[in-house]
Amino acid sequence: MKGTSFTSLKEVEGAVAEVLQGRKQFIAAVSRGEFTALTVHEFIAHNPQVHALYVVKVAESLPGMGKVSARRALDELGVGYLCPCLSVTLEQWTTLLAGGQQ
Repeated sequence: MKGTSFTSLKEVEGAVAEVLQGRKQFIAAVSRGEFTALTVHEFIAHNPQVHALYVVKVAESLPGMGKVSARRALDELGVGYLCPCLSVTLEQWTTLLAGGQQ
């Protein structure tokens, strides 16, 4: 985390575990359909643990969208698979979530 200093390896491990748990919870919420395009965009903007999460991981977890269809949708949007979630626009999230729920 930017601007954070750790005094021990245990603190680093705790911080990493917290980030990984936050990402896991976010992906689970997306897969349950708990987010709209606006809420996913705002959630990502306000939660640093998911800023750098690859967009392909989120796209693959959308209800009704598998690995192949997620990658096709990202290709159509011009979004790289390894693009961080923070750099995806609201319009792109809107299109992506609409495609995943069909």
